[in-house]
Amino acid sequence: MDTCQYCGRPFCRLHSYRLEGHEAVCAGPRCRLKNDELLEHMAYRQAVARRNSAGLCGIDGCGPHPGLQCSLCLGHFCREHVRERIYPFREGRVSVDRPASVCERCWQRRKIWRR
Repeated sequence: MDTCQYCGRPFCRLHSYRLEGHEAVCAGPRCRLKNDELLEHMAYRQAVARRNSAGLCGIDGCGPHPGLQCSLCLGHFCREHVRERIYPFREGRVSVDRPASVCERCWQRRKIWRR
């Protein structure tokens, strides 16, 4: 038996989606979605870091002058690709809305992780 890192429920190998090292994800649809989205986000962050190291905005196809930083992924972007938003942050069991500079990719992620 393993315990899902997202929902906390126990599951057997027959109902596993991912079992690698310390990672254990059950086959539940929400947990599979979170696991897949996390892998996509890690690839996104690597691409942003590569562009930033060349002095470019983190968005593919955009130019230089990344003057703003996303509060969540910590990538650097031009003014067009980061917006000031009210973002829900978790503090223990409570959600607190606070202003944050957020890129569009990180803004869209909240829909999956807030479920």
